[in-house]
Amino acid sequence: MSSFRTRLRQTAQGSRGRQMGFAAQAASKPTPQLLVIAIVEEASSDGALIESGAGALISTSLDALEAVVAAADDVPVGVRVDATTVATAEQAREAGVDFIAFNDAETEAEALLEPEPGRVLLIESDVDDERLKSFSGMRLDAIITAPPVHPLMVRDQLALRRIADRAGAPLIAPSAEAPGTATLHAWRNAGVLAVLVPGDEALVQATVKAAAAVPAPTPIRDEERGIALVPSAGDG
Repeated sequence: MSSFRTRLRQTAQGSRGRQMGFAAQAASKPTPQLLVIAIVEEASSDGALIESGAGALISTSLDALEAVVAAADDVPVGVRVDATTVATAEQAREAGVDFIAFNDAETEAEALLEPEPGRVLLIESDVDDERLKSFSGMRLDAIITAPPVHPLMVRDQLALRRIADRAGAPLIAPSAEAPGTATLHAWRNAGVLAVLVPGDEALVQATVKAAAAVPAPTPIRDEERGIALVPSAGDG
């Protein structure tokens, strides 16, 4: 399992309020509700972005990839290659990346024969159910969606939730600006576990701060669950 997938799993566990006992809870820092991923173009920016709170990095340059991975230490690093080929997948693998972000319409199937690096799918906003269900068999680490609209309407939130549910993978939402806490809260409730932002220290720091203020989900009590309005077969 890639370290990026592990980070996402830890974030998912934190967003569900999962505890490992009182002692473990007291000894460890709270798990953030959303992971902040920063875009990098060169290794020299790694340290500042990680210091700002980025929990993962994604490179847009294959040429700088090896240096970016080396400078990131134990922070997961991925690479975005929309049209991934066998050659670029091998280059990424040799550089030690945790995941490749790819477009399924442009990527060679042979490039994804190996289970590692992890797979992050880039999709457009309008995807039908059949195609979404087909993604569930790809062992995806996550899905990068189109940037969510702002303000997010209930219908938009349900559309994001549909992608996560049908494809069986958490969502990564791109944002050119630092989303507020309420926005991140709505995204989290739609299945978003990570936010992808440009590699700007102040932007990363602001997004991390907003994400830290997102409250943990409130468990649904039995009395709040839906009421069945259809009588059972035994009702008179």
